[in-house]
Amino acid sequence: MNNWKKIIALVMSGIFVLGISSCKVKTSEDDDIEIEAVEEPATEEPEETIEAVSDLEASITWWTYPVFVQDEGQEDGSYEQALIEKFNKKYPNIQVELRILDYTEGPDEIEDLIEGEGLELPDVLLDEPGRIGGYAKKGVLANLDPMFTEEMTSDVVSPGILSACRSNGAYVMYPLSGSNYVMAFNRSMIENSGAIELMNREGACTWTTEAFEQVLERLGESEFNSGVLYCSGIAGDYATRSFLTNLYDGSLMNEDGTAYTMNSEANQQALTKVKEWMDKGWLLNGSGSSGADAVSSFVNGENSYCLLWSLPQALSNAQALSENGVEVVVMPYPSADGIPSLEYMLNGFCIFKTEDEGREEAARYLVDFLCNDESVAAENVARSGAFPVRTSMGDVYGGNEQALLYEALLPYSGTYYNQVEGFEEMRVYWYQMLAEILNGEYSVKDSTDSFVEYANKTLESKEEEE
Repeated sequence: MNNWKKIIALVMSGIFVLGISSCKVKTSEDDDIEIEAVEEPATEEPEETIEAVSDLEASITWWTYPVFVQDEGQEDGSYEQALIEKFNKKYPNIQVELRILDYTEGPDEIEDLIEGEGLELPDVLLDEPGRIGGYAKKGVLANLDPMFTEEMTSDVVSPGILSACRSNGAYVMYPLSGSNYVMAFNRSMIENSGAIELMNREGACTWTTEAFEQVLERLGESEFNSGVLYCSGIAGDYATRSFLTNLYDGSLMNEDGTAYTMNSEANQQALTKVKEWMDKGWLLNGSGSSGADAVSSFVNGENSYCLLWSLPQALSNAQALSENGVEVVVMPYPSADGIPSLEYMLNGFCIFKTEDEGREEAARYLVDFLCNDESVAAENVARSGAFPVRTSMGDVYGGNEQALLYEALLPYSGTYYNQVEGFEEMRVYWYQMLAEILNGEYSVKDSTDSFVEYANKTLESKEEEE
């Protein structure tokens, strides 16, 4: 089965499901992403003989959110249960109890277990770095440093991904797959304006801020509606952070994550340039618009580009894009030097501490099997709706052009800020800063200085509590 066609459900902050049997998202004239439910024909295969790797006896629990896409007609957990059966062929004496968590209630349930007395946490959890980092700070996760061998770390596509797996100086999450956040353009509009001639369409399609500005000028001259820099509500703020900090090679924080740096010369230059573009009509004031509004107007064919885009957006809006005749051209965020530092989603496993050394060892065996065993690893990556974090895994989507672009971008994955203490509070100040600048309420310097002052206080208050 073509792995690309299995992606009909993806995880972002929740789960997106395409309630259609088949659809197409056109990404280029010659390459459609076709997503369809495919049922495997019933065939009899010879039984494979697999030798046991270990005779360790243990009983462990594996909790996971519905990250993996199931085969058509199968309920959540069916694929994971099949993985356990394959695992048991190599580890016949390790019993694995599976539980599928709900995205709404699962995080609260785990937090309650951490705070409770005498309540047992799972041995293995498949989740994302933000929540896993929070669990690590509460001292309940096992140290996974022994799993991060030199061979493994040298194979990971980006130092940023490795940093996302660490907390308090130790590895606490073993990565499986990831995908970068990007921006999207309306193919018809950039072709009719001639702007596409200014856009790099090779490899990872990286480009400069200068080239991006020229594209905006072409679109403006052709009177195509611009994209929206949205500032209402915190959803999708990762896109605006990536966009703004990359423009002149700035950063949200300093290297050790102890202070915010949005008032740096580079970031002030970016925000000044954005205000200039808005005054020319090349970027729309979105102080009253949410990220969802920006996506919706782009999908409806109203805007020439959208700052908020990812594979989940492409798939969840596939039918609407087709109905509206919108063909999408995906691009990374532009940067002054043409080398972006992108934000991303990441899937990985953590192991909760236990006094039973045998259980922890069994949990490590399971995580290693799910991420590294040749019989399941590539399939797991594809079913997670993302891309390999290991260079050696290669192309898991059979040469699909759009998939190759996302894979080519993974080495540009930057710092994972979501693990920083007070991050959720900072996000509110972020949109307040943008709205102040776009609406001309305060100067770029005053707004960025104010943001840094209040954002840094979120770090100080958390440190004092500890």
